[in-house]
Amino acid sequence: MSEGLENSTTLWELVERRAAASPDRVLLIDEGGRTLTCQEFRDRAERVAAGFHALGVEHGTRVTWQVPNRFETILASFALARLGAIQNPILHLYRHKEVGYAIGATDAQVVLTPGEWNGFDYRAMVEELVADRASAPQVLDIFAELPDGDPASLPPAPTEGDEIRWVYFTSGTTSDPKGVRHSDRTLITGANGLAVALDMQPDDIGSIAFPFAHIAGPDYFGMMLLAGFGAVLIEAFTPAGAVAAFNAHGATMAGGSTAFYQMYLAEQRKQPDTPLIPSLRKLSGGGAPMPPEVYEEVKREMGIQICHGYGMTECPMICMGGPHDTDEQLANTVGKPVVGLE
Repeated sequence: MSEGLENSTTLWELVERRAAASPDRVLLIDEGGRTLTCQEFRDRAERVAAGFHALGVEHGTRVTWQVPNRFETILASFALARLGAIQNPILHLYRHKEVGYAIGATDAQVVLTPGEWNGFDYRAMVEELVADRASAPQVLDIFAELPDGDPASLPPAPTEGDEIRWVYFTSGTTSDPKGVRHSDRTLITGANGLAVALDMQPDDIGSIAFPFAHIAGPDYFGMMLLAGFGAVLIEAFTPAGAVAAFNAHGATMAGGSTAFYQMYLAEQRKQPDTPLIPSLRKLSGGGAPMPPEVYEEVKREMGIQICHGYGMTECPMICMGGPHDTDEQLANTVGKPVVGLE
């Protein structure tokens, strides 16, 4: 399934090995029809890394980013991984309180924003939040354009997979969020658990309709790199828009969480005699409990399985259902412990 790529030490090594194994395979598709192959993704991310490096980003630089689902977001994240920066992704739904806390708690040196997006000015919010800081972070907009540079200027790629390079905030037992620290290896391990459980194949077309800044983002994208399949990226989710994009590009797996399953089911009920997405083979996700009734309704009305799972920000992949499980198992459990879980 993963051609041995699960032994990659760092996420950048995983990118390079996937590009070498299947350079011309389409890795990302967006709603507008843009595509990136595995080789194009690797080459573009390296140029972005060189651009960031010219701006002062280096190994250990603390970077907070709050950007919606776009090619530019994933390219920027993996460019930062190429440099060995410490990343703090924030969901685009969060505002002053949460964003200010994250910037302060991580002592961010760089903050990436989309500028103004979807009716809200993220850059203005960040500039307001850091105005009184003794050492204000550099604020960069990366919505449509990314830094660019000559890869020859880059230092060697990081080789230590157990360094802390990621901070994800989650609710804690106090009034403030809790910063969960991850390494590249912990994220690759979670991605491999997901890839093995879902048994994704190179001819699959997945989907990223949930926020890439969620811990599920690198989990899912890591699975794509390991298994060698592409995915449709949804910038701002609406059920009708996602369905149209999935049909246009032949998505074979969609989902995200129970709420997504229910939204797709509602769309199917608008056309009960016609498959909503004929290419779709399964739904998958986690993040919330799935009542057995939801599974049964989706199986009956859409004719596909739901492979539901369970994880936490602290341990992204714990249990996951798979396409080879029975309907009874899939409807009533969150699967079995994933490979690599101790």
